[in-house]
Amino acid sequence: MIRLSGFIFLLIFAFSCNSDGNKDKVTSDLVKNPISANGSNSSIQMPEITFIDSNTDNPQYFDFGVIIQGEVVVHTFKFKNTGNADLIIRSTSSTCGCTVSSYTEKPIAPGDSGKVDVTFSSSGRSGRQHKAVTVLTNAQPASKQLVIEANVVVPN
Repeated sequence: MIRLSGFIFLLIFAFSCNSDGNKDKVTSDLVKNPISANGSNSSIQMPEITFIDSNTDNPQYFDFGVIIQGEVVVHTFKFKNTGNADLIIRSTSSTCGCTVSSYTEKPIAPGDSGKVDVTFSSSGRSGRQHKAVTVLTNAQPASKQLVIEANVVVPN
């Protein structure tokens, strides 16, 4: 009985393996990567996120200056899709719970603009504060970092 059960199991196992299993295989020609060992391929359509601010040389950095402890301040980082495919922000994350962000959630067409709002709560903080927000996108490179700073003073 045990031999018969083992034989049936082997038959089921042998016939369950499909020799046509290669049809669902992922091959390298399905992967669209604009940067490879062979260099850049400009024919692949990719989005590109470019932060813009005409008032500064570094549009990915903002200094709130001096703020009073307990204040909540917000800065809007503006960006443009300078690529040739829809840009999607997948998520944002910050280095601290005192810093939160929100962003344009719909796909941004080539040439269109969007924004990332970064809110910093200075409650319980004092002195020079340096906080970073990482923006993850479908562009290359996939992440960009935004930095805010503030000098938090405690009121007398």
